[in-house]
Amino acid sequence: MFESAINDVKTSIKNWFKSNYKFIITILLYILYQDNFILSIISSFGVNLIKIARTPRILIYALSDFIYVLIILIMFRKEIISGFKDLKKNLSNRIILSLNCWMIGCIIMTTSSFLIGIILKQNVSENEALVRQSIKLAPLYMFYTCSFIAPIMEEMVFRRSFFGLIKRKWLFIFISGLSFGLLHVLGSYNSALDFLYVIPYGAMGFCFAYLLTKTKNITLPIIIHMLHNTILVIIQIIGG
Repeated sequence: MFESAINDVKTSIKNWFKSNYKFIITILLYILYQDNFILSIISSFGVNLIKIARTPRILIYALSDFIYVLIILIMFRKEIISGFKDLKKNLSNRIILSLNCWMIGCIIMTTSSFLIGIILKQNVSENEALVRQSIKLAPLYMFYTCSFIAPIMEEMVFRRSFFGLIKRKWLFIFISGLSFGLLHVLGSYNSALDFLYVIPYGAMGFCFAYLLTKTKNITLPIIIHMLHNTILVIIQIIGG
């Protein structure tokens, strides 16, 4: 009896991993991406990346970023292609729904950021300040990272992988938005009040998650995320 129960548990765990291994791998890849794992490997061979000339060094960074994205795109290639087919088939409906979700997210994000800025007596969050500084230092690389790499990585983790692992719709939306908001605060906060910025960042995450639950199409939030980031980066490049 006990042995049978153990076998049932083993079978359940095996089936769970078989059904969710892509999501687990994607999350692990994102962790490695955040920790600059590939760059660490290069450095372990005695290569001092800091001493490499600026242009080839940036190209190494860009290639490193692309490797993570390429692996994820290969794993989910059928789903992404299916997403484009769905977009083509339901173009007007998908565009209207996507833009509505995006606009609602932008309104909440802008309004809450403004109010938080008044409370904290600062113009932007620390994360935003760091991004703007990086754009000034390396505009082309940041355009590539913010407009291409980050949207794919973040959507495949916080939307597609979480959606696959969390079966309850509203729990998924909540966790997806909250974790997305925290991601943009944890690495750059100066005080507990900075966590108020989880609200504007999380708002966009909630909207992207809701869009995925309505369409079951991960390609849509990726495209809208790319559009959102591209507009912000271009504004910063022109305004900077």
